[in-house]
Amino acid sequence: MADFVPFDPSIHEPKDIGLGGPSTEYLITIDSPDGQVMVVPSIWWDKEGNPTFLGNLETGDINQDDILKFVDAYEKETKQSFPRFGKAGVKDNYRIADRFASTRSQQGGASSVPLVNALDKDFSDINVD
Repeated sequence: MADFVPFDPSIHEPKDIGLGGPSTEYLITIDSPDGQVMVVPSIWWDKEGNPTFLGNLETGDINQDDILKFVDAYEKETKQSFPRFGKAGVKDNYRIADRFASTRSQQGGASSVPLVNALDKDFSDINVD
């Protein structure tokens, strides 16, 4: 699975994979194995620049188990982490994570900054209302 990576604007081009236009990452909020809320991509890219969507385009279902395998392999190999937003099970942490994902998408998604490089941002200004 380490052969797949999240979208990187320096090597990938957004592609239409059936989600309504060019896509880069299609973020989801899930519980991480370390017990935190995290935002991760559900689209992963192979070495040839081809996207793989880890979901069902017809139903919209996302295979979180497969995504966690990709995330785990990527984080272990690169020593980089996807954004985490505090302890899982805390409602506001999911709301902050969802707001982060929505704001990131509105600002162009991964087309300018890879998701793992978004970790230095101070998330305290994200409004959860």
